[in-house]
Amino acid sequence: MTSKRCAACKHLRRRCPSDCIFSPYFPPNNPHRFSYIHKIYGASNVAHILNDIPVDRRAEAVDSMYYEAYCRVRNPVYGSVGIVTILNQEIYNAQCELASIQAHIASLAPKVEHDPYQQQQVDNDAFGCFH
Repeated sequence: MTSKRCAACKHLRRRCPSDCIFSPYFPPNNPHRFSYIHKIYGASNVAHILNDIPVDRRAEAVDSMYYEAYCRVRNPVYGSVGIVTILNQEIYNAQCELASIQAHIASLAPKVEHDPYQQQQVDNDAFGCFH
């Protein structure tokens, strides 16, 4: 016997009405999705949020709440802000590395222009000539 209750109604141990606000966003095969959201926001607050949002934006809101709740459960202190901070640090490190490599390349470029043999070899290689 398969149950037609959504994950939210199963978690709340209630009958799932035909007009359940949760059922389109919390399928019965993914119970953890609602449990994370319920743990952080509470079922009543989620229902109020969903009722206040236009129907076409509710799925995005649920996805956003799920991601924030999931991050908050995994990291109670920083939540998703901790992940954003780590990613910003990685971007900064990559930008620093890129700037360093570009500076290194720029420091090598004048040496190529002053060495006539090296410049001739570069020009010949560009035209498919090999020595």
